Amino acid sequence: MAVYAGRKAHKRVVLTYHGGGAEGFFAKRTRLVKRVLSQTDCNIVLSGFTEGVFSRYGLPCTVIPNIVDIDAAHFRQRETIAPRYICTRAHEELYNIPCILRAFRSVQAKIGDASLTLVGDGSLHAELVRMADDMGLRNVTFTGRVDNSEIFRQLANSDVLLSAPKVDNMPVSLLEAMNAGLLVISSNVGGVPYMIKNGRSGLLFESDNDAELAQKMLWAVENPTVALAITMQARRIVEQYRWESIREAIYKAYGLSA
Repeated sequence: MAVYAGRKAHKRVVLTYHGGGAEGFFAKRTRLVKRVLSQTDCNIVLSGFTEGVFSRYGLPCTVIPNIVDIDAAHFRQRETIAPRYICTRAHEELYNIPCILRAFRSVQAKIGDASLTLVGDGSLHAELVRMADDMGLRNVTFTGRVDNSEIFRQLANSDVLLSAPKVDNMPVSLLEAMNAGLLVISSNVGGVPYMIKNGRSGLLFESDNDAELAQKMLWAVENPTVALAITMQARRIVEQYRWESIREAIYKAYGLSA
């Protein structure tokens, strides 16, 4: 309705598509999607992954990634990688936190003092707490929902960020962790491999493969020199998501002068 209202009012219409499930949605609603998205002046997508979906349906788009507040004060250069893991994804089915708990169980069987912090809340929160208890996991902290201003404080107390969604596009949580100097380990889905190159700016594992995730969690601790080099490369890459780097493209999409 917003697209049609904009056209009727003779306004420039810019649509930004955030979702990582574009492929499935476009397949189910092909006629509606084509009819609506062909009426815009500009369709913004966040990654090459979504750009590919738009292209397959003959829809024009412009790739403009998410903007991250890059603050040098948030970065901490670590001297080693300790088994202090953190996840900042919502406790919903999409983000597959059970995969992380299963992987952590395998890691803790080998590193007894390993810790895991789960930041966030959601419809599966109580179930995840029970699952961790049933697994007999130690050193697992459920913080509940925290204010955005607290995220970097939580990240500062960890060394490795874990993310295991089944579908994703361009999660800002990964960029925040890269900015803070953490090693990012994520499932290889959607737009994530456009953000992170496996072994260069982070580590990727196949979706829902907790055995592979556990292996990479252990590798990070056992190979700190290489892991730390990856975090430094990631910190350099995240600079491209500054407002200053993206501003011109956004102004152009909205028909404005930079």
